[in-house]
Amino acid sequence: ARPAPAKPAPAKPAPAAKPAPAASKPSQSAAKPSASRPTTPARGQGNSATATAAKPRGSRLGNDFLKGLSPDPSPSKSEAAPATKIGAQQLANIASAILRQVQPCANRQVTPGPGAERIRVTMNLKLNRDGSLAAAPRVVGHSGVDGENDRYVDRVDDLAIATFKGCSPLRGLPAELYDVPGGWSNFTLRYKLPG
Repeated sequence: ARPAPAKPAPAKPAPAAKPAPAASKPSQSAAKPSASRPTTPARGQGNSATATAAKPRGSRLGNDFLKGLSPDPSPSKSEAAPATKIGAQQLANIASAILRQVQPCANRQVTPGPGAERIRVTMNLKLNRDGSLAAAPRVVGHSGVDGENDRYVDRVDDLAIATFKGCSPLRGLPAELYDVPGGWSNFTLRYKLPG
């Protein structure tokens, strides 16, 4: 049974000889369609009425597009161009710089009881350009509160507020990211007592 597949392999060169007569057939078949089909322009020729019609050229701006602009310079007082949007990495860097600076004050706080170190307090800080607090820090949320440590939430809030008040003003924050949307002038971060 196996010698039979070997024989069809030599039989394949025989059909290779047949393409020579087949090569003359395409020239005949190419002549036939031109005789049987009506002559129509091929696609992409640009011979249709819509393709040859004149297209409007020039500006699409109206005559009054400069209306509202004045020749006087802008009254902007900022010397640096503001960033359009603060990035996630920049936010993380600012939060880490703030937490690093308040860590010595946090280390002076006494943990109120077992499980209190699992409570994470979300704090909102309103800061002046020099890093001082513009308003008292506000607690805006909690996480990590369970049945074991829920009695310490108020005390942890007080300790977190005292930590940020005690370590103000904050230093080394990037000045160019103060006024931008999401910048550190009004900053929210998560804080937890050490322990």
